Amino acid sequence: MSLTPLLYAVFGQPVLHSKSPQLFSPLMDAQRQRYLRIRPQSAEDLVHVVRMLHIRGASITSPFKEELVDLADEVTDAVRAVGAVNCIRYDGKKIIGHNTDHVGVTGPLQAFGVELKGSNILVLGAGGAARAAVYGLTLAGAQVWISNRTHTKADMLAADFGCQVIPWKQETKLPRFDAAVSTILPEGIPPYIDRLSCGVLLDAIYKPSQVTAACKSADIPVISGEQWLAFQGAEAAAFYLDKKTKPEVLTRNLHQKPDPENLQILTLQEDNLHKPLEAPYDLVVSASGMDPAAIRKVIAEEKLLAFGE
Repeated sequence: MSLTPLLYAVFGQPVLHSKSPQLFSPLMDAQRQRYLRIRPQSAEDLVHVVRMLHIRGASITSPFKEELVDLADEVTDAVRAVGAVNCIRYDGKKIIGHNTDHVGVTGPLQAFGVELKGSNILVLGAGGAARAAVYGLTLAGAQVWISNRTHTKADMLAADFGCQVIPWKQETKLPRFDAAVSTILPEGIPPYIDRLSCGVLLDAIYKPSQVTAACKSADIPVISGEQWLAFQGAEAAAFYLDKKTKPEVLTRNLHQKPDPENLQILTLQEDNLHKPLEAPYDLVVSASGMDPAAIRKVIAEEKLLAFGE
């Protein structure tokens, strides 16, 4: 008799584009485990789906990271510091929230050879990813400078962690940095980029960015966002898969994509929410209370964002 597979997932809105299934596939037992992309209707719905389907562990993406801080039964110190949950585990009673994004910053820099304790690091941006970066870097003993287009946001983040701020339109001489971490959008670029001097850039963005292009033109080594993904993924795997692995193992299948012509899609309704899920679905849509037209629209949006069609 076959056993019902253990379920793991990534939750997001949108979610079909997520690389989490490819990231964790090297650790999955095809007979005993399933890793799903699940699109919930809300953060509260996410919690409901976890409990109903007994999702053992999951990665959490936008826009649910901040809301889960208050919805999880327990959270770690990293969550309290960063103010966001990027992964959870569920033991059948409690949902425990954790954040491993900071390891996605410190891990690649240390692997490159940056001695973080006592180093000078520039962080571009002041959003959630930047906050995780600043938390991890200051925890490791680095001196951190923050620069953001909206100066007040940079000031607030700097005040929380005891950092310094470099104005976005900095005109005076810049210090020499051991590393820079960019969390800004691909089209964003600080006006002082031509005067930036640093040992290496870690770019959180997977797509080609102006910051990366400028650093490469200046012969500054660049660490891609895939390394951020792999290092935080290895930490997440230890947390909710209970498996220790090396970051490079997780990148083996990272560039594989679902076949848009043969997508396996499941629509979750109240009448099937309690049933075991055994098929390897590419997308699971939590659709209780939604009419058919709304469900079709959601699926069409997911396909458009994942495949551009």
